[in-house]
Amino acid sequence: MSLAKESLIPWEHDDGTLILRGWMSPDCGNNDRPVIYFLHGTGLSSLTYWPFLELFHGEYDLFLGSIEGHGDSDHIPRDQYSDWQALMMRALKCFEDFSQCWDPKQPVIALAHSFGAIATTLMLHHQRRLFDQYILLDPVIYPKSMIAMMRFLHLIGLAGNLPHVKQAKKRRQSWPSREEAHKNFYGRGIFKSWTEASLNSYIDDAIKPSDQGEWQLRCPPWLEARIFSGYPKRLWPAIAKLPEYTHILHSTRTYSFVPPAVRRAEKANPHIKLTEVEGGHCFMQEAPQASYRLVKGLLRF
Repeated sequence: MSLAKESLIPWEHDDGTLILRGWMSPDCGNNDRPVIYFLHGTGLSSLTYWPFLELFHGEYDLFLGSIEGHGDSDHIPRDQYSDWQALMMRALKCFEDFSQCWDPKQPVIALAHSFGAIATTLMLHHQRRLFDQYILLDPVIYPKSMIAMMRFLHLIGLAGNLPHVKQAKKRRQSWPSREEAHKNFYGRGIFKSWTEASLNSYIDDAIKPSDQGEWQLRCPPWLEARIFSGYPKRLWPAIAKLPEYTHILHSTRTYSFVPPAVRRAEKANPHIKLTEVEGGHCFMQEAPQASYRLVKGLLRF
């Protein structure tokens, strides 16, 4: 993370309710080069992808977006509710407020992962100016049947009882030291195949030391569970709007509902091109350089 902080500068955006915080290239959008807008997945933050993203730095300006409650960004009180729509709109408002000062001649590329890729897609319903290209990394595209089921579970108040939601609520959220946190994650679960640099980026930017000396998750388990219990509204109409040169990269070891959903998305919109990538849901953290080369070969600019 220290290398990222040497290359980037912090930004913050106050929408009157809370403050989002993230990182961007100095003089972002005015350096005579394309801009990559990046949005992260649930429970992560943009700097946890730095071993992957740093490979674009210099050739592109980077604007690393943020979802509330992730990284250094604030979140609303626990007794209030931010659904996927509210999370997306807050991220979009932040992006549009910053990008209005950028050189309009420079293309802006949307590069986003997981939940961030869905939020970026949903922005299509509201943006003043579309991104010039969309690269969606293992987007968690919910099939229409799954969206209908989630809507029903919300109506009857049972969405919080889903197994993955319960698991998120029970997630361990503190460790006595950075070393203990590293030991807890190393070679386990979703982190099993991550590079050492990627794991260190996660520990340094998805976990933080508390006033008591413990290391705590920046995204509290209750917020992660709340996102997992939510669902995207008007997702498939947004997928139908994705423009030419949209690429979806889905991994070989992703969630079971993703491969059939992305194939259905490709059939629904001829502008979408699919690429299967060897690895897990976070393949960018498993193989940063190979992921960079793959994405770089798909970029128009």
